[in-house]
Amino acid sequence: MVLQATAVRSATEISSSVGSRWKWLVFAALVLFSVNGCWLVGFRGLYDPPLAHGDGPDYESIAYSLSVGAGYRFAWQDPQWQSVYRASREASAYGQFERPDREGPTTSRPPGLPWLIHWVYRCVPRGPMAFALVRCLSVVALSIAGLMAVGFAWSWSQAQGSVSLSAFAAMVALSVASLDRTIKTYVEDFLTEPWALLALMAMLWSLMRWAQWKGPLRDSLRWLVLGGVFFGVMLLFRSLFIFWLPVLVAGILLAGWDPSAGGIRRGLLSAFLFLAVVCLVSGPWWVRNCEVTGRWMPMGAQGAASLRGGYSDEALADWGNWHAEAEIAMQRKLDQVEGDSGWTAAKREVALADLAMLEIRSWVREHVWELPKLGAMRLVSHWGPWRIDHLIWKFMACVGWMVVYRQNAPGGVVLASIFLADALTTVVLYETGGRFLIPLHGLLYALAGVGVAWVYRSIRLWRWWQVVLHSRG
Repeated sequence: MVLQATAVRSATEISSSVGSRWKWLVFAALVLFSVNGCWLVGFRGLYDPPLAHGDGPDYESIAYSLSVGAGYRFAWQDPQWQSVYRASREASAYGQFERPDREGPTTSRPPGLPWLIHWVYRCVPRGPMAFALVRCLSVVALSIAGLMAVGFAWSWSQAQGSVSLSAFAAMVALSVASLDRTIKTYVEDFLTEPWALLALMAMLWSLMRWAQWKGPLRDSLRWLVLGGVFFGVMLLFRSLFIFWLPVLVAGILLAGWDPSAGGIRRGLLSAFLFLAVVCLVSGPWWVRNCEVTGRWMPMGAQGAASLRGGYSDEALADWGNWHAEAEIAMQRKLDQVEGDSGWTAAKREVALADLAMLEIRSWVREHVWELPKLGAMRLVSHWGPWRIDHLIWKFMACVGWMVVYRQNAPGGVVLASIFLADALTTVVLYETGGRFLIPLHGLLYALAGVGVAWVYRSIRLWRWWQVVLHSRG
């Protein structure tokens, strides 16, 4: 009878937990879509083309070329492309009108966002309504990522205690996701951040399901395959994530290293499968870039030119932040090269990459003793400890990670590999005022909820223990 009553009580608690979780998720979805939607509605440029100061026009220019059948290339001098920009209120701010068009395809931007915008143009004619729709889709991506953060906070805090504690963790995650103004500014432009954030959250969901799977290896591999697909999609939106791949593969190897279930074989098979799926998803784009450039440049030729902005006097003087001055100076040097006007887009991009690597090597040799300082400054800029509210919830996220690791060591290793990959990428490459941290915000929201819930539970337990000791005294 006691066992039967216990079983009934446990089933009731599980049913109540599941029901409450779904209610919370519906509530969170309404809040996030409302808050993010209101932010976008309050943006006065909802129907305008991409903002002048940023990468938005680059992505939109390629999308326009795709939509008119011109291929994956820029269309700076196309009168039809320029028309919507010249008709906007900020027409005088667009310096892109002065850029020359070169023959052939470009490798300077990853394909994810241009193809997404291109398909929007297939549904809605290019113009104010299409521009608004692109921004609305960014709101959808941001809201779904925030909703997943709420779900993670609930799930990861369940082992701590009651349903009410899980709801408390979910509420904290929802509050941070709703109040964080930094991330919402990225829905105002045509940028990859909301989509990289969503893809990372989807990858995280898959890898955490794989990490906590207790059954046969073959039954858990479908989650690993799904995680590889989502990471491959991340690469198609932001090539920078390629630097994460070795660390993530190593993290999966360690997380899958289960002595009770095959030892190192399980970890090696898992790591190899993840890597293979990522290559299958992103591989065609890598092959295309190598064919276009005629060189081993699977990520395209833009990376080296951007890297020059991180290894420059301007970056050293500004806490490691990227600056465009070095790249602009290189562009001017190439403008003086005889025959430059006849180069294809790919040839110009390769020449820019070669020049950038020469200047980077020269700069590094002159500042080799300042590289550790530069890396440290990049990390500080990356995590942005300038605002007390950000400092608090990011610290709580660290506490939350420790809680998750104690409950699920393989899952904690996966999370640690993501943070380590992000940190190493920032130290080695460059920083842009915390912009590269944006894709991790959803994970940080969830961990902050778990961390605050753990602190709250610990305080309650301490008070209860004090009451018990006082009553006994």
